[in-house]
Amino acid sequence: MKNTKETNSKFIDETLEIISLEKGLSANTKIAYKKDIALTFNWFKKNEIESLNASEQDFRAFFSFLQNRNYKSSTIRRKMSSLKNFYEILKEEDYININPLNNIETYKKENNLPKSLTEDHMIAMLKKAKDDLEKKGEDDIFNKMRSSRTYTILEILYSTGMRISELVSLPLSDFLRISDLLQIKGKGNVYRYVAFNNESKKAIKIWLLLRSSIKLFSNNRFMFPNNNGKGYVTRQSIYKDLYQLSKDLNMHSINVSPHKIRHSFATHLLNRGADLRSLQKFLGHADISTTELYTKVQSKRLVGLLKDIHPLNKIDLKNKESLKT
Repeated sequence: MKNTKETNSKFIDETLEIISLEKGLSANTKIAYKKDIALTFNWFKKNEIESLNASEQDFRAFFSFLQNRNYKSSTIRRKMSSLKNFYEILKEEDYININPLNNIETYKKENNLPKSLTEDHMIAMLKKAKDDLEKKGEDDIFNKMRSSRTYTILEILYSTGMRISELVSLPLSDFLRISDLLQIKGKGNVYRYVAFNNESKKAIKIWLLLRSSIKLFSNNRFMFPNNNGKGYVTRQSIYKDLYQLSKDLNMHSINVSPHKIRHSFATHLLNRGADLRSLQKFLGHADISTTELYTKVQSKRLVGLLKDIHPLNKIDLKNKESLKT
């Protein structure tokens, strides 16, 4: 789990930006989210509770406080939804290990099925990103750099199933002698291997060549430096680049995100015959039950397929005429 300062306004804004890009929040909804989170964190502060260490019991106490202050049920439900989404992003970005609000309201953890893109969607995005890169001239170095970074990160995410937080913080040295496998440190400081396909390795080589020509990056130790040359590129920048790419393809309503690409990697591998244990290793899941969620996605797809193609679905057994040959 990452260490970070107690949640401040900038941290909240950055996390809300991710939620906004993923869920396509309106400006008013985004403002409401921020008010809900600020109210909660102020209550935590008064009660000497660290926001990133708040437990399920802490949240139950907070919602009881709201009820005692005669907040409407609809208002409490909205705040609960805001906080659940906020803490789910914190979990995905490795700031916390579990979402403390999972069991609240239903008293039973809901294992929502992961959402993914279709293979056609992924191919369209990769093709568009590559085309954008090839159209950029050498005299347009900033936009060429950004297009190359977007294409390379997209290729790596789909090739390896890495979390975006794992990828952006990787050092340049890991890629200088790129091979088929790379060992990375994931959640819980657990190491695992991820695999690159040929296209992702080609994209990496193009990026390394371009990166080496940019003086601003010369003393930066990260594979993907921030635009100012200091530190590594932010997750928010990647979300925005992917959103723009999906918008250019009229796919922005799908809410493309790095996490959804990770789910697509897993779903597509499983659909093509990968076994759960191998998938668990690629994704870095500590518990196989987390990986098993993808089998539910596959089961839903198979049920839909059966309904579409099974011959009995086209026969009305009540109508004898339909049985005549």
